[in-house]
Amino acid sequence: MRKIEPKVDKMGPCCESSEKKEPIKTYPRLRMEHLFFPEVKKYEVGKEYTMTLKVKMTGLSISKFQNDSEFDIIGFGTGNEEKEEKED
Repeated sequence: MRKIEPKVDKMGPCCESSEKKEPIKTYPRLRMEHLFFPEVKKYEVGKEYTMTLKVKMTGLSISKFQNDSEFDIIGFGTGNEEKEEKED
């Protein structure tokens, strides 16, 4: 698995007001609705989890203002499917 390096903001407003003046690290965000992903309701805030997503690319934007891709999530796995089924 490839590690994601955070974007580091050394000039943001939080850095200026902070006593330590430490840079702010920002990671890409993923929001998962419990309607589609009921498994994540059991997860604990602050812990790390490994997930597998099957996605279908639905858009591509490459310009001087925007560089991103859009996907629909069409499959989801945690690697613990068998264990989770036994617990239910």
